[in-house]
Amino acid sequence: MAFWNRKKSEADLAKLIAEEVAKTINPMTAAGGAVVSTMPGFQSGYAQGGGQNLLQTPGTPAMPLPRPGDAFGSQLGPAMPYLPAPLDPVFDDSGRALPRKYQYDVAWNLNLDERSTPWSVLKALSEQCDIIHRCIEVRAAEIAGKDLSFTISDQAITKIMQEQNVGHAKANQIARDTFGEALDDSMAFWENPYTHGDRTLTEWLMEACYNHFVFDGIAVYPRYNLGQKLIGFEIIDTATIKLLLDNRGDIPHPPAPFAQQVLWGFPRGEYQASPTNDGEFFVNEGQNGEYIRDQLAYFVKNRRTWTPYGYSPVEQAIPMANIYLERQMWMRSEYVEGTMPTTFMKTDSDELDHLKLSQLERVINDTLTGQTAERHRIKMLPKSFDPVFAPTIDERYKSDYDEYIIKRIAACFGVQPTQLGVIPRTGLGGRGQQQGEQDNVELMNKKPTEQFFLDMINSLNHRFRGVDRSVTAVFADESTADNEQKKAQSLQISLYSGQKTLNDVRSEQGEPLYDMPEADEPFIVAGSAITFLKGLLEINTAGETVGQTEDAPAGEGHPGADINTNARPHDGAEEEPPAQKPLPSTAQANNIGEDEAAKATEMKAFRAYVAKRTKAGSWSRNFDFKSVTPDVAEVLNEQARANVIKASRRPLAGKSMSYREPHASTS
Repeated sequence: MAFWNRKKSEADLAKLIAEEVAKTINPMTAAGGAVVSTMPGFQSGYAQGGGQNLLQTPGTPAMPLPRPGDAFGSQLGPAMPYLPAPLDPVFDDSGRALPRKYQYDVAWNLNLDERSTPWSVLKALSEQCDIIHRCIEVRAAEIAGKDLSFTISDQAITKIMQEQNVGHAKANQIARDTFGEALDDSMAFWENPYTHGDRTLTEWLMEACYNHFVFDGIAVYPRYNLGQKLIGFEIIDTATIKLLLDNRGDIPHPPAPFAQQVLWGFPRGEYQASPTNDGEFFVNEGQNGEYIRDQLAYFVKNRRTWTPYGYSPVEQAIPMANIYLERQMWMRSEYVEGTMPTTFMKTDSDELDHLKLSQLERVINDTLTGQTAERHRIKMLPKSFDPVFAPTIDERYKSDYDEYIIKRIAACFGVQPTQLGVIPRTGLGGRGQQQGEQDNVELMNKKPTEQFFLDMINSLNHRFRGVDRSVTAVFADESTADNEQKKAQSLQISLYSGQKTLNDVRSEQGEPLYDMPEADEPFIVAGSAITFLKGLLEINTAGETVGQTEDAPAGEGHPGADINTNARPHDGAEEEPPAQKPLPSTAQANNIGEDEAAKATEMKAFRAYVAKRTKAGSWSRNFDFKSVTPDVAEVLNEQARANVIKASRRPLAGKSMSYREPHASTS
């Protein structure tokens, strides 16, 4: 009992200490006792110190979270945690501050060159290292070579289907009618997103790609005319943009600046983040305090928590690129500053000291240097002289090491070695390996990069042009027909299996919809027969499925043959033979007359009726034929009745039978 009392007293003591310490926390002491500034242009809560305005912690002192004794008070336990002293303002309702995003450098916004890898190094590598430059060209060509188009997003189609209770095809048509003008306007604008009239989207994408692959940061400035109309997007050199941080280590929201342009060692302009497009011309504030001419968009693909900047492929390739450049310098020095002679004279004479050897070397070199004809003549050597030829650089050079370096650099960009001229000489270096490499590159690099650029275009379209978010950008690769063929095969399978309708397929292809009702109904294709799924099942008054309708096709070789295995007569009542009606579509599909079409349809219904009678094990009513003569109808019914009775006596009763129309001579 004493043990539990002691534990409770320790918990009470810890709580009392926490409360007393919290009361003694003085926000003015934590901030160094600075006095609140009354300078114009700064809000209350800022204090002047050291030429900078420091935000003081206002309001109530920080209140730590509870520290129960049963969590931290055990003997030889983890000990009681420190009481936090937040650096940022605390909330009045909780007494605690928000967490900082990361531990950034003090005075980050004052340090204009805080990067561990300077922008100038990345820019020099992209221009002076031939392998890196080639990798950038390959990846940029993949992006810029795609056709940009705009379509309705899947989320918008789904929303219309739910709100208006329509099918996919109808929802697609409604969306295109609603956003058709926005689609056309976006296509027209993005043919040339520059402010200059003589440029193209390909140039804009290439410029954006270089900023992405070199710096992993794309700065886009929206340009407006005097009528406050957006006239284009300018791509700014990423190396000149300095990203700012707020107190929590995140991008400051308007009206605070989030970026500055540093030119010749000092900020020459600053810009606001622009989450919406509601800003006015540069005089009135927008919804979030942004000004229309002070906005800047900054896009990063490889975001990390501990820095607002990205991590570009060029920066990833720096270690191997450095080795590659050193290797190139070594090879050049072999030709320009090489010290290895091509020929040595070996001698075992004891009479030649170093002075005499030097004299002989001078005589031979003076005689042969620059004398091509003289070097081709026969020369007599003194006794004990034996020439030794050193291997030349081409004999000593091995390409395996260079190929290894190139492959490592290419891996940072997601480029196949074969695209850089490195062809496998051993192993599985054929088409299979290249296809495998291409699939890996497609999955790991191409798709994410393409999606990054599409997200960037959508963001610019929504934020600055005011386009509805239901309109989305897509890339279409017209250079390969494989994707189109696979898509067509997939649509055909979905159409024939009843997963999509004709209008669904037409809408996905961007074609106008059919106005006939059959185009909105799913169907199944088996051979040359088309079966619509609507109305195949019987539903009772309670809404439960009780079986398959009598005019539903079933029988051998038809997709509906196995659907009716659980169908049974209800309450002992016999089903009426189905009424037959010809299908004009069958006559058109088989290019035969209306009579033959009606006969084929009736035979199909007859097989379904026989299959149902076979499953029931009884034959009480003959099938009522309309398209054949009475003699033929009697023969068919008699044959069917005999087979049904015969099948009912077998262990495998219920197996559907196939029937063939009697020869014409019997009619």
